[in-house]
Amino acid sequence: MTRALTLCVIVATNAWALPPEKAKKAVAAARELVGKTYELGGRLRGAEGIDCQGVVFYALERIASCGWKSFSVNPTESVRFHELGEGVPGLFPVPTGELDPSLIQPGDVIMLLAPVENPAEPSMVTLGGERLWVWHVGLAIGDGKWINADPFTAQVTEGDLLPYLREHEYPSIAVTRMAKGPKPHRCRQNAPMGTAAKRAAPTVIGSGPKP
Repeated sequence: MTRALTLCVIVATNAWALPPEKAKKAVAAARELVGKTYELGGRLRGAEGIDCQGVVFYALERIASCGWKSFSVNPTESVRFHELGEGVPGLFPVPTGELDPSLIQPGDVIMLLAPVENPAEPSMVTLGGERLWVWHVGLAIGDGKWINADPFTAQVTEGDLLPYLREHEYPSIAVTRMAKGPKPHRCRQNAPMGTAAKRAAPTVIGSGPKP
């Protein structure tokens, strides 16, 4: 466990932002999901909803050469292999009370941390002598806002990050940033998330436009 923790706290000295066109594409993809039902473990299979990691994977597979099944569901492993970029200096981690949202750029991956143990994996980082685990994730979209599959509202939402952290008492966050795009440790080719469900959906004649 000590070795894993040591690997997870390494950060990059240069964490470049995504190229604007890729950041725009990822943000647009995430916005497609706003209003979708939150479901733990959901990946838009059939009538299934989507969870917080699913939102990030859905958005990033649109700018990746690998399918969403390539991404690790364990944040510590994802950080270890730099799948979703490098830890941003000053933001990996940062206490909520010291966070400047303007430093977060579109396409950054935001991990919300808490000192509550997740027995499934080791802690992500140590801050102020306290070990922290990842309990929620989302995608930054700029102007201090993010998109996340919110278990509190039971749907995918777009909103201001800092008020969310304060309202739900997350003490800190960790941010990763990609220079060119995501780089899964293992690349798998699979249909984009939600594609199969769209093909299988029946055609209803005369039902009118969806709201």
